[in-house]
Amino acid sequence: MMNLIYSIIASSLILISCSIQKYDLPVDLNEVSGIEQISKDLYVSINDSGDGPFLYFLNSGGAIKHKMYVSGANNIDWEDITYDGKNVYVGDIGNNLNHRRDLIIYKIAIDTNIKMAYEGNDMGLRLKDTAEAIKYTYSYPDQEKFPPTKDQLNFDSEALTFVDGKILILSKCRTKPYNGICKIYECEFVNEVINIKLVQKIKLKGSSWLTGSVTGCDYSNGILYVLTYKRIYVYQRINHQFNLILKKNLGRLQQWEGVCLDSNNLIRIVAENSRLGKQKMKTIKLWE
Repeated sequence: MMNLIYSIIASSLILISCSIQKYDLPVDLNEVSGIEQISKDLYVSINDSGDGPFLYFLNSGGAIKHKMYVSGANNIDWEDITYDGKNVYVGDIGNNLNHRRDLIIYKIAIDTNIKMAYEGNDMGLRLKDTAEAIKYTYSYPDQEKFPPTKDQLNFDSEALTFVDGKILILSKCRTKPYNGICKIYECEFVNEVINIKLVQKIKLKGSSWLTGSVTGCDYSNGILYVLTYKRIYVYQRINHQFNLILKKNLGRLQQWEGVCLDSNNLIRIVAENSRLGKQKMKTIKLWE
């Protein structure tokens, strides 16, 4: 019996140690701005405006396994990435000054062989070096001035995610004075046009954009995960409205830029290189 108890304890310790991990990211991802899970041990990531139009495919340890060029795309300010099971969507949606009129979502078909290669079906398979992008431009329906007045500086974004056939975009508040409001927009692809509408406003904790504004998000099974430099917020979607169910502090301030769900209780976040620390990846357990 004691051997069984020791075995259970040892297994639990292994599970805990494997669940909460920190990884250094390679210098190629020093401006990492988003991450999404493709399969069990395969993730896709991007850099922001300091890089070209590239997708980086990583394993769970943060090692780059493949780099893919995206033709038909420019990296003005790539900020987040999401996946619908067949395509990835990259948001060229960074808009610090709130004056851009060329905000873009790129839709990129991902070779199904990528999943095969990293799920063990054909590890020797050569992956494509280039993918084609379809470009969709949009503007916010409630923005009238470019840029708006200081108390309306809420048309920047660093977060998007795929939800039931549509894309959600979450705004990054830069208002002066700061009000902590994040606007949630819903985007529907109709032919070559994006229909976009404002569906909800949520208020986040923080005294400035540095501590309170959204820098990434992910969605799965009715749950929205919202990232800031300081916290993770978890919202449940009920009757098309998002209701806060969990708020978790991330420790000391870091430039966390991307988040994806790993499992029901484990999320993966990435930070770019800055004065707050080097580029890194970390897994966090949401509920203890």
